Amino acid sequence: MLQKTRGIVISTTAYAEASVIAKIYTEQFGLQSFMLNGVRKSKSRFNNNLLHPLSTIELIAYYKPHKTLHRVSELNSSPQLGSIPYDTVKTSMAIFLAELLHRAIREEEKNEELFNFIHHSIQFLDIQRQDCSRFHLCFMIQLTRYLGFYPQATFTYEYPYFNLLEGLYQEQVPLHPNYFEPPLSEKFHMLSQISFEELNTLSINASERKQLLHGIISYYELHHTNGVRLKSYTVLEEVMG
Repeated sequence: MLQKTRGIVISTTAYAEASVIAKIYTEQFGLQSFMLNGVRKSKSRFNNNLLHPLSTIELIAYYKPHKTLHRVSELNSSPQLGSIPYDTVKTSMAIFLAELLHRAIREEEKNEELFNFIHHSIQFLDIQRQDCSRFHLCFMIQLTRYLGFYPQATFTYEYPYFNLLEGLYQEQVPLHPNYFEPPLSEKFHMLSQISFEELNTLSINASERKQLLHGIISYYELHHTNGVRLKSYTVLEEVMG
């Protein structure tokens, strides 16, 4: 049956001579795999530029519940991204966050709140004209609200160590290496409380940004991705410096 839904492109894999299998997080059906026949042909009826990581699209597909692969009939932007595909930093960030979502989202069912959060976040990144170097850190922390392991409690000077393994702030240094020292714990807490619109009011230098990224990736590995290591963050770090 033909079904229409908005979607967010997560990843693509070449298939046969000219086709593509795309992992798309959809508004109506959760994370699904879709076949786009002939998309790599020069005269394809599909616009291959709509399949970049985190592209926001609307598709009409032959969707059948309990099937693992569905065929796309129509594909359009919804809305068209104006800067992410053309800005080196934003493109690298999109590739990294798409990999994160690929590992983090397991739902093959509708989750309107999660979809709207991701969709809104992409739109914000796309229209952002100021420094966006903290965006991915804030996004990763806010995403944990929807995945079930959002940090517990709050940073205080009495509880200044964030324990990545336990997901909370504590008074003393944990008996393992998975924690943030007090200065990073405070920045981590600020990122968890701030909105995207307020990010540029938060001072984070390049060294802190790198340490926070590594720590948050570890946080995901400990709580959600079963130890699967993300890879594309190294490219993002190289681009951002």
